Amino acid sequence: METKNHTLDPDERIYRKLVDSPFFQTYRRAFINATGLGLVLVSADEEVEIADQGGRFTGPFCKALNENDTACRCCQLEHRCIAREVGDKAETRTCYAGMRETLIPVRAGNKNVAYLSTGQVFTASNTERDFTRVAEQLRRAGLDEARLDELAGIWKATPEFGLERYEGTITLLAAFALQLSELLNRLLTEENNSEPQIVVKAKRFVNAHIEEKLTLDAVASHVGVSPFYFCKLFKQATDMTLTEYVNRRRVEWAKRKLINPNSRVTEVAFDVGFQSVSQFNRSFLKYVGVSPTRFRGTGVQAGGHLERLIRFANGTSLGPLHRGRGESKWPSMAFPSGTVDACQASPA
Repeated sequence: METKNHTLDPDERIYRKLVDSPFFQTYRRAFINATGLGLVLVSADEEVEIADQGGRFTGPFCKALNENDTACRCCQLEHRCIAREVGDKAETRTCYAGMRETLIPVRAGNKNVAYLSTGQVFTASNTERDFTRVAEQLRRAGLDEARLDELAGIWKATPEFGLERYEGTITLLAAFALQLSELLNRLLTEENNSEPQIVVKAKRFVNAHIEEKLTLDAVASHVGVSPFYFCKLFKQATDMTLTEYVNRRRVEWAKRKLINPNSRVTEVAFDVGFQSVSQFNRSFLKYVGVSPTRFRGTGVQAGGHLERLIRFANGTSLGPLHRGRGESKWPSMAFPSGTVDACQASPA
């Protein structure tokens, strides 16, 4: 497997590492057992085949319709359409057969690298369903009557999942997608880890003291170089200033804390090292796209139980939640490059 991975395109190699990770595999098993829904991690690159998950179609009707070489063209087009509509949040669509499917993005910066795909179930009651229109669509696709009768039986036997239950499940899955994105960023860092040791050492120092007041002088002194040289080297290696790096780290830590529905934005801001609530709000909005209050209030807090499951299932693979002296709060993580401020020696 390792030898094969070296011959893959970098994007496909990262995707396969995500699929093969114990973190994803453990959660996937737990999700399927708990909900009865399928869960597949699909690459955002349409040319990359789904790896080791039994295919994209997991619902009984969808699976039967697309088995062997008789893939439904409508299903394929539907998936491509929904994949292209996914931005930075979940996208749900109901197909011509009345099945609801949802894709949730797994992102590295502003780029969708993969999607968590689930659903392919009814959220409408049996009395609101009619196979007649579905059969007409399948006839146009070239299916004979014997095949239609077989599919009709599977279609009618598919139970209703329930809209409220489905939406709650998607909320939990969206919380998991955030955690999976963090793992993705760590894998990307490992994939491209050619940073100078001075930068690596500086990041470790920052992570170990993230809740404290950090200055360029203090970090440069720790790694044994002048502030001017460190500033230049850090910018070249990471494409961001020290201040931006520290703020991104603090925001990532804040996101974890805000999953707790009892957390207070003001307390979180100071807990993660920001010197003022206004600075915290600006940074959070810049890197997450929504305010801290809205992030906490959009249902992400429903991931509290999920967070505990992730910690139990994955051990320390996302970084220790409690650390001893000098230990980092998180593993190394790559962040998207973008517009960065001029290198400043002001406190982070």
